[in-house]
Amino acid sequence: MDATVKGYNAGAMILHWTIALAILFQLAIGFSMSRLDIFPDPLRFSLFQWHKTVGLLILSLTLARIAWRMFNPPPAHGPMPRAEKALAGSVHVLFYALMLLVPLSGWLLVSASPTGIPTLLFLSDILPWPNVPLPSTGGVVEARAEAAHVWLAYSVAGLLVLHVAGALKHSLVDNAPSFSRMLPIGQLPRQSISLVAIPIAAAAVAVFLGGGLVMGRVNGEATTAGAAVVAPPAASSGWTIDKAASRLSYTATFSGKTIGGSIDNWDAAVSFDPEALAVAKASIIVDSASVTIDDSFIRSTLAGADGLDAVAQPQARMELTTFSKTPDGFLGAGTMTIKGTTAPIEVPFTFTENPDGTARVQGSATFDRMAYKLGAANDASGQWLALPIGLNFELQATKR
Repeated sequence: MDATVKGYNAGAMILHWTIALAILFQLAIGFSMSRLDIFPDPLRFSLFQWHKTVGLLILSLTLARIAWRMFNPPPAHGPMPRAEKALAGSVHVLFYALMLLVPLSGWLLVSASPTGIPTLLFLSDILPWPNVPLPSTGGVVEARAEAAHVWLAYSVAGLLVLHVAGALKHSLVDNAPSFSRMLPIGQLPRQSISLVAIPIAAAAVAVFLGGGLVMGRVNGEATTAGAAVVAPPAASSGWTIDKAASRLSYTATFSGKTIGGSIDNWDAAVSFDPEALAVAKASIIVDSASVTIDDSFIRSTLAGADGLDAVAQPQARMELTTFSKTPDGFLGAGTMTIKGTTAPIEVPFTFTENPDGTARVQGSATFDRMAYKLGAANDASGQWLALPIGLNFELQATKR
């Protein structure tokens, strides 16, 4: 064995194999995205989000790997023909370029997407990642970024085959150490570590990830809308609603699981007598900016133009004008207006009046979100967010 041949040091090995495993994960998930039907519904959306997280980790670790290599040049290897040495060097340079370009093109693709779905590292609310600020280009940037991302990913796969083939050729045909140079086992002497590379590599990761997360949090806080005060309906009311004891909520199905949402700022006027249904009426006004949901990905776009459009349409309203008795209680019929669009709605409910002059009303309704163009740009087909939305209410009231 050539005594001048050395193995990589521990830092290089750790970065090499961590990035290698992350790339294999990305290739497997990336190529399977064209066949998402092979995954169960709850898993599909998560795979996309993990793909984004791991891509950003590869980008940060590549920065660390470059910093490490600056202070720890590759150790000596066995002799090889000049052409083969040039090819091996070219493959390594291209690998470094692709480890930067593939995640960068993915980041650009996500930023240009009209869906506006946020990137949360490790799917955590406290780790928001910013999008690249881009002007509106009518989908041009998104299309080009997607094409680049796909072809660069295929290039990674091709280079990976060349890289492994070269290592096998050196080991099996040339009988020269190759794999063993990057393995923690074996008899090869190890390259010494330049200790200054440790804080510099760590700083590269910390600055990139830390800076991105700070920007993500700042952007998130800047776009959070405050809830405006909702004026009570003008209609006369036969009941005074105890809002502290009442609740408006809704449910949706996202990526195969049911999630809940709440409505924090609202008011209602109700005139209702079970013995005088012909003159009963109810009106509920909701502050669109106060509507939230127990899912960070939907919450980030809920108040935006593709959601409730809270800036342009600050209020949503339900007006029930026709009431009838049913075997299980009552049915209110009328209209609901969201984003300036009005559509009919029916609300089954129960009404329980107590001897002390209070009453409790419980009910629910279901509507098609596409009737109001909610999520029309993000998911019009209901692939991720199901089309039916369930409304639920519990009202505690005192008779005037």
